[in-house]
Amino acid sequence: MKGLSSLERIILECVGKGSLSFQEIQTQTGIYENICFNLIQALIIRGLLKNEGVKYKISSSLSPLVLEEINGHEAKIAESLEMIEAVIEQTSCRVFRFQKIALDPKDEKIFLAMLSNFESFLSDAHKKSQASVPLKERKIIFWGMGEVQNLMHKIVTGR
Repeated sequence: MKGLSSLERIILECVGKGSLSFQEIQTQTGIYENICFNLIQALIIRGLLKNEGVKYKISSSLSPLVLEEINGHEAKIAESLEMIEAVIEQTSCRVFRFQKIALDPKDEKIFLAMLSNFESFLSDAHKKSQASVPLKERKIIFWGMGEVQNLMHKIVTGR
């Protein structure tokens, strides 16, 4: 079994611990009807979703190996890259900033403190709104920092 695409993952995230009808999944995710249907069928074939009448539910018998494959480090990297690429290629309704910045040690500590506050804000905002905001209307936000020398070494060596 391979990892999950972002579309497959969003369907599983949508279903969560409950059970939803096809229409509820399609409405929550905003995925085109025919694509949504095909993805659900593929998830059923892979044993990740099961059909209970007119509702779909995440299979309760997933092995730790399967869970690691779909939620492990490599799967998270693949999903992040897929989402970041989609954000960068988006031509409308996009706010994206990327730049190299010179930071002295003091400013770097201030920046890291601001990131901590930002992460706390995002966590609180998500908890407050996750029940009322459909998956298709949620935002993808990414941030971070890396040292140019280390990033260039990674590009050169592939590690």
